[in-house]
Amino acid sequence: MEAYIKAKQAKNSALINAKYAVSRSFSLFLIAIGLLLFKSDSYLIVLSSIMICVQLFDGIIGIKLSIFKTVGPLVTALGNTILLILFLLN
Repeated sequence: MEAYIKAKQAKNSALINAKYAVSRSFSLFLIAIGLLLFKSDSYLIVLSSIMICVQLFDGIIGIKLSIFKTVGPLVTALGNTILLILFLLN
């Protein structure tokens, strides 16, 4: 959201990128809220898979920016993948 506010003030092409980021984040937030309403293992597995993909792609995008923006999302994706596998094994 902070990126959107700063880009809105600058009125450049960053505003479009910020809008995409806000829309993606808000959509994922709404889907995650669904877990409070629907107690379903299938729903949790799908949401976890989506988040792992988002983190993986964020890490790939981060390669051109910095080591921190690469390693952080990739480690998070790996951790979530391990937890998802453990969940599926139980």
